[in-house]
Amino acid sequence: MTRQNDIKRISELRSEVSKHNDLYYQQANPKISDTEYDALLSELTQLEAKYPDQYSPDSPTQKVGSDSDDRFPSAPHTIPMASLQNSYQLEEIQLFTDRIDRELEDREYKFDVEPKIDGVAVALRFKDGKLELGLTRGDGKFGDVITENVATLNGVGNLPENWQGTVNGCSHFEVRGEAFLSLSMFRKLNKDRVRQGNAPFANPRNATAGTLKTLDSKIVKERGLSVYFYRLFNCDGSELFETHEQEIAAIETLNLPVNPFFRTTKTIDDIRSVLEQLEANRSELDYQIDGAVIKLDNLAQCAALGSTAKAPRWGIAYKYAAEEVETVLNDITLQVGRTGVITPVAELEPVQLAGSLVSRATLHNWEEIERKDIRIGDTVVVAKGGDVIPKILSALKDQRSGNESEIPQPESCPICNSRTESPEGQVAVKCVNYHCAARLSARLRHFVSRDAADIEGLGGKWIDAFIESGKLTSIQDIFKLQHNELRVLPGLGDKSATRLITGLKASAKRPWANKIFSLGIPQVGITTATILARNSINIRKLEELSQETLEDLEDIGPIVAAEIIAWFSSEDTQTMLSELLECNYLLEAELVPVTTIETFSGLTFVITGTLGKMTRGEAKALIKKHGGKVTGSVSSKTSYLVAGEKAGSKLDKARKLEVKILTEEQLLSMTKTEAVDE
Repeated sequence: MTRQNDIKRISELRSEVSKHNDLYYQQANPKISDTEYDALLSELTQLEAKYPDQYSPDSPTQKVGSDSDDRFPSAPHTIPMASLQNSYQLEEIQLFTDRIDRELEDREYKFDVEPKIDGVAVALRFKDGKLELGLTRGDGKFGDVITENVATLNGVGNLPENWQGTVNGCSHFEVRGEAFLSLSMFRKLNKDRVRQGNAPFANPRNATAGTLKTLDSKIVKERGLSVYFYRLFNCDGSELFETHEQEIAAIETLNLPVNPFFRTTKTIDDIRSVLEQLEANRSELDYQIDGAVIKLDNLAQCAALGSTAKAPRWGIAYKYAAEEVETVLNDITLQVGRTGVITPVAELEPVQLAGSLVSRATLHNWEEIERKDIRIGDTVVVAKGGDVIPKILSALKDQRSGNESEIPQPESCPICNSRTESPEGQVAVKCVNYHCAARLSARLRHFVSRDAADIEGLGGKWIDAFIESGKLTSIQDIFKLQHNELRVLPGLGDKSATRLITGLKASAKRPWANKIFSLGIPQVGITTATILARNSINIRKLEELSQETLEDLEDIGPIVAAEIIAWFSSEDTQTMLSELLECNYLLEAELVPVTTIETFSGLTFVITGTLGKMTRGEAKALIKKHGGKVTGSVSSKTSYLVAGEKAGSKLDKARKLEVKILTEEQLLSMTKTEAVDE
């Protein structure tokens, strides 16, 4: 029973971690702190190590999160852009330096310590003195091309006028850095946005990520993003310097900005001292940091140590504890989301925290309120880690006066007064009225968002105004808006009305994955929507996918599969889909999203062991390209087991079930092609 429960938990964790990857990388809207995320990932890693037969190349433990955006062309990175492993205790830094000491025995080495800015990684290539290409991190192997946008970053255009275009004899080189929004600029932008009636940015990191993915470089320039560079190498991937310290000095000679806080250390005591110094100065910085980066200075030693599947072995990120403050909980307001979930939000006595004035914090649900025994009037401890929405850690019960009041669970919706319910097995309290104005507003905001229908000109202010006036009672009503009635509205005008109608027409041409995401299916982010798009050609084919079929898709476990099935079974969903088909937003026949060669149609493969010419991910992509299906475990339904070196229990099971076994060469021969990139 323990194995069965653990395997179920593996599926749940893969789905949950993938969801949070999607929120962080794709939507720039994280819902949990880095600490909470790393705890989930650590639990998944331990369970996968316990059950090696459950290995999957698609597990989030085997690949980095991706911020790729299909609105931009992509290009390969010269060398992969990996993420450092996170640590939260000084003991983990000690373990890191001990490992370096073992693996670099009898060799001198030193470490560099730099602030870990909570921004967005970028790569810039220069050729003959001019900016040639700008990339995001993407999936680490390929990045989105954002050359015009990175050209607007503060400091990028400061190359010396008398510069001859070479660095250490190299005229074609790459610099990498972290783009960020300074706190002073962040406050200015939010002040302007509020004055203009727009919602303020949640935090500097989210604002940076969204800005770099803006299609208009003029807007990017207006927002005044900055960058600090930390890497410089030849565009053929070779190093130009012996040490990281020399690298930083060379970047400075190019007049490209580097972080002024840069320390070189030799011992663990030196590292601790620098970490303490940086943390003490944290509140004085004009940019957000969530920790420090510690890495070997000698680049040849870095190369010798290499990397794991997800992170380099020559460096580590040390995360500071979330900043905490005390303040008073004045009241509770209730927010209703698009799925009806009612979220209690704490209204706080305003207090400075992590570089911004905080007046609200999430309380998540009533189970948490009861568990922490939080009451209105309490003095509470508020934390803000990783620039996520502030949350209340605890109430200081010894400071109670007796006038505090408990926070009851609502029996009716605060917006439409409909009854509430708590679905079995869930802690959420939901408004049952699908047509609740708050739920409708949230659905519409989601529908028109960038990764969804991407309808320019229909912001939250107008959505709420149209709902209040009765113009919008459903998502479908968006497509009934007319230019003539919009152009006469106060504050809208002819130009804005034209832009809105143009956006409505353009939405019909959105990619199939974005249309799926726009529908607001619970638990389905843009990454999951992309997976669903690869396995369906239109909405009705998607609806026909069974629970079992959905569960077998990568990154979709039983919980997400059940949510999708339940969503399609709703009468309100069917009404919406029918009307969206009628107004040509959803088409009866979407374009087939992935071109496949049907060599392996109807065949199921399992991959095990270490392959020589391909990674497992590349082998999986090859099989899928030829119409086959790849699963993680061997069963009587398995057509072929592809076995590499050190194949274990799966090979034994395949032999027992008389499943056909292929070598890597036989697989390639069957496809009559070479290995492909994932």
